[in-house]
Amino acid sequence: MPKKRTHTFAFAGKGGSGKTTLAGLLAQQNANILAHITLAQIFRPGIPVLYGTVSTVANMRLGNVALGSVETGLISAASAQLARHYCLPIRSVGGTTDSKLEDVQAGIERTTTLVQAVLAGVDFITCAGTLDGSMMESDALLVLDDELCGAALRMARGIEVNEDTLAVDLIREVGPGGHYLAETHTVNHFRKEHFIPRLMVRDPYDAWVDGGSKSALDLAKERANKILAEHQPRQLEKAVSDELEKYRQMVAERPIEEFYAYEDEARQDFRAL
Repeated sequence: MPKKRTHTFAFAGKGGSGKTTLAGLLAQQNANILAHITLAQIFRPGIPVLYGTVSTVANMRLGNVALGSVETGLISAASAQLARHYCLPIRSVGGTTDSKLEDVQAGIERTTTLVQAVLAGVDFITCAGTLDGSMMESDALLVLDDELCGAALRMARGIEVNEDTLAVDLIREVGPGGHYLAETHTVNHFRKEHFIPRLMVRDPYDAWVDGGSKSALDLAKERANKILAEHQPRQLEKAVSDELEKYRQMVAERPIEEFYAYEDEARQDFRAL
């Protein structure tokens, strides 16, 4: 039987439920997370855990959460450092925005929050394709975020420097005025050395116009619609499907009082955590 994984995370809105300084917020958040991890280990020693954060700042004008703020990325990055200090994997948000539209604000905010989390080494990043502080979802942005993640991972990989990538002998061979397009070295390296987007528009202007003047968002919407139209969901075996439906009907028929009865402290079985 696979082990259960506990996802321990904390949320603190800077200036609201958390301290207004990032350092103070991180100290408060860290204490909360370690307390929950300690409880989990007391009830089930050795259970795997994730050090998780969704902490961010507050919109001090209105009091709502500002999940797309650049500080969200800073908190995620600092939390990753804390998680590594405790030798724990970490989960955080990334690619978040407070914009209500698929616009420039959405692009800027999701990039700043995602890249910081990626460069800091966060293991599990959530909130792809979301808008309005993760309260809304966009199929097109979800597809674009896949591309954004590819670019962020390429950034995190950095530049590999060795004799093969420097290719000094090839530089001497080609010489001044030459080109490398027909060289085997180019063919062998460009796909892994370059991040090649599928949706970001890189065509020359005339070619772009001839192709319909489509933006990256236009292409993303087309891609998302194509995926949805062609996707074939996995089908459960009939016996499994029938059993699930039987269970659903049984739960639906239970009175609400029966559910509330399990909140009675005397019926809590913490050993099952």
